[in-house]
Amino acid sequence: MFSYIPSKLINFIFEWYYMNELDILRSLNPEDFEKFVAERVLPVLGLTVLSVTGSPNDAGCDIIAFDEKLGNRWCVQVKRYSEDKKVSPKEVRDVVLGMEHYGCNRGLIITTSELSGPALKEAEDRGIDYINGSRLLSMIRRYNIPIPLTSELVSYDKRIDDSRRARKEETKEEEEKEPSSTKVKDDGVFLPISVSEAVKIAKEKLSRYKEVKLVSVKAHLKRLYIFKVKVSYKLKGRRSQSLILGMDGDGKVYEEVPTLVKSISCEVEYETDSEFYHSVRDKLTKVAEKQAPEEATDIEVKMESYKLAWVVSYYVLRFAVGLTQAEIIVDRQGKVKETTFDPLDERRVREFYGGKVVKQDDEMKVVREFDDKFLEELTINEVGEIVESTKRVKPEYAVSLVKTFYHVEGGVSRFKEVSDGVKVDILFNNYHYLARVNNEGKIVDNVIVPDVSVYAGTEKGYNKKRRCLIVREGDVIKVVDARGVIERKEIPKGIFAKLKFSLSNVITSDYSIDTNDPLELV
Repeated sequence: MFSYIPSKLINFIFEWYYMNELDILRSLNPEDFEKFVAERVLPVLGLTVLSVTGSPNDAGCDIIAFDEKLGNRWCVQVKRYSEDKKVSPKEVRDVVLGMEHYGCNRGLIITTSELSGPALKEAEDRGIDYINGSRLLSMIRRYNIPIPLTSELVSYDKRIDDSRRARKEETKEEEEKEPSSTKVKDDGVFLPISVSEAVKIAKEKLSRYKEVKLVSVKAHLKRLYIFKVKVSYKLKGRRSQSLILGMDGDGKVYEEVPTLVKSISCEVEYETDSEFYHSVRDKLTKVAEKQAPEEATDIEVKMESYKLAWVVSYYVLRFAVGLTQAEIIVDRQGKVKETTFDPLDERRVREFYGGKVVKQDDEMKVVREFDDKFLEELTINEVGEIVESTKRVKPEYAVSLVKTFYHVEGGVSRFKEVSDGVKVDILFNNYHYLARVNNEGKIVDNVIVPDVSVYAGTEKGYNKKRRCLIVREGDVIKVVDARGVIERKEIPKGIFAKLKFSLSNVITSDYSIDTNDPLELV
């Protein structure tokens, strides 16, 4: 007897199977989508949910979240939109109002769709972060985020099974693969350490990284010959004994048959040597001869039969680590012999974090917008994971701050970014208005000095100690600051007097010219 399934149920199963994750999310009611974002997405971003405010009168903020690492309070607005409906500029402005209403200093829009062109510009101008549909889909697949089918979230294992077909066809995302079994030719293979042991050792080597997923394992096999040997000799008559002797491609000698298996749960590569068989016979013959008693004579060694097998010399394991991949070689003793990382792809780093990628020596950093006054500088390691996040003052904001401080309008501005902030020089009416602005947006040092063009002299430049202009004209040294000439010093005449003055100046640096760049004075 056949049992029938209702056609509506069949259609639902068929449609759901071919839906991707965004289609499923769009089919949720607003409350379930907000719950999904709060419980599944924001924790992946390192945010702790404080409250879910979602309602028709949420004042531009569905979720309030907190970043414990950076101390930011986030206003999160979620938009469960169809593919053809885009987030508008007004909705971006609503987030700004929501930030003010709920006392947040950062804003985030998460949508199953996209932001319109004007909305993108509005978000960039107002410093609002966003996660569009494609990035949300990438996060779901990258971090295996369970998605809800109804009002309840499905289990992790069920989501993996149900979406596996779509993921394999639609994405090349790196994911941890289950190792496939490979049949080994000849009489089998000896495993000094198992595949799982090699994986465990390699993962321990990478344990300091946050995201490590196994990509592939390959066993490098070398030849293993195992002989049944008969040794005969004369000792009060003719005597003999049988031995088991073997040798592998790494030179290890065996005195018994090791455990051989017919298959191994990874890929294999074979290393062969046509001369190895004859070399092994010669070496094992000498080993067998030594098994005879010392008093024995007329020793004969006969190789009666042998097994043709393999041994794992080492494993080559590849892992997806952060934004790149690592290759680790684990030898038969369980020691890590080599670890190499693929170079970071700057394009991928830029797309993942957003902002500008900057290389400093062997270090890579990402500089991205924080708000209209500050930048966020991310220091990333060799695999693209964040090891440090710092706030940096924007040079443009530093320049405007210095102009306001000195009440200067116009002039020629220049700046120099340093590790702890920005140095600013505003040349106005033949004077350099100098200041150092730290990364908190505060002026921590300032001085005004005249430009070198104001005074005539044979030698001119700036003295770092006294933070002033030094002008030498003949045997006269002028010390000049914002007030004008504050000191005149005549260089003594006579060889010994000049020498004494020069030595004194070397020690005190009171009249030395240290730099031609006034920025070095702050």
